[in-house]
Amino acid sequence: MTKKSSKSSLRSRFQLTAIPTEILRLSSGWWKHANFGIPASLLKTAINQSAFMSLSDQKVYSIVGDAFLNVVDSWGPMYGKVLQIWLSRLGQKGSAIIEKLQLDRVYGDWPALSWAEVQSLLDRDSPHWRDRLKVEVVPLGVASLSQVHAAEDFDGRKWVVKILKPKAAVRLQESILALESALTVAEPFSLTPAAKRFIKDMRGLCQGLRLEMSLSHERQTMNRVRDMIALKKSKVVKVPETMAELCSDRVIVMERLVGTKISDIVSGRIDISKAARANLAKSVLSELLVQIFEWGLFHADPHAGNIMLMDDGSVGLYDWGLAGELVETDRKYIAGILRSLVTLDIEKLIDVLQQMALETQGVTIDRQRIADELKKLSSLIKSSEGEPPLKPSFNVLIESAFDAAERLHITLPNGLLMMAKSLMTIEGLARGIDENVSFARAAGPVLFRAARPEFSDFVQMAKQLPKLAGKWLKK
Repeated sequence: MTKKSSKSSLRSRFQLTAIPTEILRLSSGWWKHANFGIPASLLKTAINQSAFMSLSDQKVYSIVGDAFLNVVDSWGPMYGKVLQIWLSRLGQKGSAIIEKLQLDRVYGDWPALSWAEVQSLLDRDSPHWRDRLKVEVVPLGVASLSQVHAAEDFDGRKWVVKILKPKAAVRLQESILALESALTVAEPFSLTPAAKRFIKDMRGLCQGLRLEMSLSHERQTMNRVRDMIALKKSKVVKVPETMAELCSDRVIVMERLVGTKISDIVSGRIDISKAARANLAKSVLSELLVQIFEWGLFHADPHAGNIMLMDDGSVGLYDWGLAGELVETDRKYIAGILRSLVTLDIEKLIDVLQQMALETQGVTIDRQRIADELKKLSSLIKSSEGEPPLKPSFNVLIESAFDAAERLHITLPNGLLMMAKSLMTIEGLARGIDENVSFARAAGPVLFRAARPEFSDFVQMAKQLPKLAGKWLKK
């Protein structure tokens, strides 16, 4: 056996053991912090208070919330990110649960590195930091994968130092390896389009999470987005400037944004007026959609902990480790799909799917076959006209169109799949800020511009204006 094949065999065995090792870690974390941790905490509190019945509901919720977060912490950063995204998608209806269990702590209250560890990491990865910055000892916030410290340069300018937590990065790599191994085992059994799409989605997630462990990649993305903001002359979105000379693959020094975290607004910890909530939800929704559909470079992890309401009313975006990109070809396809959905034109959508099949796979699909696969989408559109209207979200319509494409074996670019997931998070985030936000009203202008409408589209839209006004603007 050659040295190369020996290494390959060892890697293969390690991948096979990654799955049971991950399952064991997940199980032990659950038993330790949930099955044993919750009863132990309740008993300890009851003994301290000398009466079990005197435990308040708030205390019980706090204990359960602590246990749940301890479980997720023991599982590792990948599961923490999943929890963050899930909480953002709950919207306003889930805010009561989040508040009772205090789950919003998942956005920035994880176990922190000691100050000695922080200094050691900075000395290793940014050796000249002491000559440029005064860094505060107590962290501003601690995420599952990194932590941030406030800093000030000798000219008085405010900065933030973000440091990758070494053990968390190793743990994330272990989780990614286990997930990829599980996907390799499951792939031969993924016989349906939905199963194949799930496998593809998960592989894309693994690739994105690997990139998130490189703060150099995050800095490059931030610089690209800042250039795009300057080019588009956008005054609504702000992305921090970085101090290149102190940045490395494990440390990034960026401008400090001052304002209110959206997670504090969603949870109700910070109270703002109803009108301010409505304006903020619309701004967040509109600007994030502009990134996706007009810029093609977008924040792929837009949960409430990564967005800030600035003092000047603008929206600050940080934590760009996970970003998505739509290349020109992808944008052409999504423009066609959106043009069809904006005008609620099934016939035009059939044209787009036919073109996608022809250009990506060189096959021609019969129009009637496509129409048959679009029956679910057609019924969603028709159901919104009934009494009472079901009002499907735009994201649901897009997902239905993608599902039909996959049943027709039309390959969807990876950029479109990440975009659909990001869109779901954006919609949930906006509704978390203001449950009455009109997704269609805020998204309509952005989506219509992105679709590059033709004259025939305007004629079609004009014909349907009375119907559209009653259908979309009431959402």
